[in-house]
Amino acid sequence: MKGLTLIEILIIIVLISILISLTLPLGLNFYKSQQLEIHSQGILQTLRKAQLKAMSVESDSSFGVYLTNENYILFKGSSYTSPDHDPQYDEIFDLPKIIKVSGLSEVVFSKFEGRPNVTGNIILNSNGESRKININKFGMISLIPAVPPPYLAQLHYRWRADDGGE
Repeated sequence: MKGLTLIEILIIIVLISILISLTLPLGLNFYKSQQLEIHSQGILQTLRKAQLKAMSVESDSSFGVYLTNENYILFKGSSYTSPDHDPQYDEIFDLPKIIKVSGLSEVVFSKFEGRPNVTGNIILNSNGESRKININKFGMISLIPAVPPPYLAQLHYRWRADDGGE
C-alpha cells in the first residue's frame, strides 16, 4: 500500500492555502455588498411603513424613522426626542458595524398627507460602495442606484444615433 510523501502533503497544503487566499476576499466583499443591499432595502421599507402609518392616522399620530450607525428605529411621535414619543411603539432594527449611515438622521411623516418634515438623502456606505435613499418634499421615497446600469447608456446612445444626431 502506497502512502503520501511529505512533498505531496506540502503541495496540497500550499494549493489549499492559495485557493483560500484567493476566495476569502471575494467572499467577504460579496457578504459586505449583500449586507448593504439588504439594509438599504430595509430602511427604504421602514420609511414607507412610517409614512403609511402616518397617512392612516394610526394612533392619531405622526410616525418617523430615526437613524444611527448602530440601528434605525420606526417611532411614533413628532420627533424621536420629543415628549410625545412613546417608546412602546418603537420598532428597532440593528445595522451591522460594516455599514455607516450619513445624511438625514430623522424623518417624520405628517398625519393624513404623509409629507416628510425634511427632504434630502440617507447615504449608506460599506466597503467603498454606497446606496442613497432620497426623500423629496412630496413624500416620494426612492433608492437611487449608485451607478446607472450600463445598458441605459447604450440605449441612450442608440436612440440618439437613430434620431440622426451624434
